[in-house]
Amino acid sequence: MTIHNHQPVGNFGWVIQETYERAYLPMLDALERHPGVRIGLHYTGPLLDWLDREQPEFLARLAGLVVRDQVEIVGGGWYEPVLAALPERDRLAQLTRMADELERRFGSRPRGAWLAERVWEPDLPTALAGAGYGWTILDDAHFRAAAIPEEALWGPYMTDDQGKSLTVWGTEQGLRYRIPFRPVDEVIAFLQEHATEDGDRVGTMGDDGEKFGAWPTTYEECWTNGWVDSFFSALEANADWLATTTPSAWLADHPPIGRVYVPTGSYAEMGEWALPPDEAIDFARALRDAREEGRPEARWLRGAIWRNFQVRYREINDMHKQMLHASDLVEAMPAGGARERALDHLLAGQSNDPYWHGLFGGIYLPDLRVANLSRLIAAEDIALAGRSSESGVLCDVDLDGLPEVVLANDGEFVSVKLDDGA
Repeated sequence: MTIHNHQPVGNFGWVIQETYERAYLPMLDALERHPGVRIGLHYTGPLLDWLDREQPEFLARLAGLVVRDQVEIVGGGWYEPVLAALPERDRLAQLTRMADELERRFGSRPRGAWLAERVWEPDLPTALAGAGYGWTILDDAHFRAAAIPEEALWGPYMTDDQGKSLTVWGTEQGLRYRIPFRPVDEVIAFLQEHATEDGDRVGTMGDDGEKFGAWPTTYEECWTNGWVDSFFSALEANADWLATTTPSAWLADHPPIGRVYVPTGSYAEMGEWALPPDEAIDFARALRDAREEGRPEARWLRGAIWRNFQVRYREINDMHKQMLHASDLVEAMPAGGARERALDHLLAGQSNDPYWHGLFGGIYLPDLRVANLSRLIAAEDIALAGRSSESGVLCDVDLDGLPEVVLANDGEFVSVKLDDGA
């Protein structure tokens, strides 16, 4: 089991504090009460910074669980970007920054990386392996799209790109949908159904830590009613046939069970959200009907890819292209303190949340948009060092194949779309 904990750049302090009290702290308490439960934990950079400032004793206790080999700390992109949206140099900068910070805090570099929103593209092993990571967790939908049957998902696979190898795990839907929403006995029975005599199968559950207390109604179920403690107790009580482990610990003793080349995609809901509204409704209906009727084609149904949010929302595309422009400016800077400050602003402006949306939030939250945009502007300002961008020129700013008129002076950058009638 690997739990992912995230707070976006620019989130309100009271929101983070409430989530800490309802999800992050109770889970740490529970792990201390159940030393027999081993788990992977991922905390994104903005959340780690907040914990460092506001709850340093939490990090000290977490480090204690790492020392006793109960917890594996998982890495990833420091500011939780969607890696597929970034230039290769920024992918490496995000991944390396996280590895450096985790080594400083916990004494060792992470071996695995959390993949933001499980957005996968086939070239990602190059950056992940290049930054020193050996594994990541994908969605079971990725494996279905790669023709891996459900019964063959209980183990890790190898993939590669440009000569760089990466182990990929699939978070199993049956576990993800049961934990913590179904009775504990049902979860244990599900695990027992898939167990083998020689213990050569491993089930992976990688999901958001906020669902253990911060999502609506989950605090009462997980902590007031004691679901998590009951589940952990059941895992310990069934230790004669059931063991918890961390991804890296399993890989130390077991080879991957096969090779896979995973197509571009994310989890099924993301494919729905990235579609235009009318098509999203049709897709959701078609997928639901196929699943309910048990039709085999359900496993092949996929919606749009994550990048399609840049088609659906001009605001997302504009921010993404501004990010790419800021990245080019920072890359051109000479080494030194100014470049390091500009790079930090750039990486913060790549935090994934305002570049898409789910059932709520994302691009629709102005505080998150402002946070990202302010960091991108700060990166540009440092890179330009008082100079203005070139003004009065034609330039395809939004990369739609049509030129815009760029007007710029100190502190202002305006692009006028001629095809909009200006």
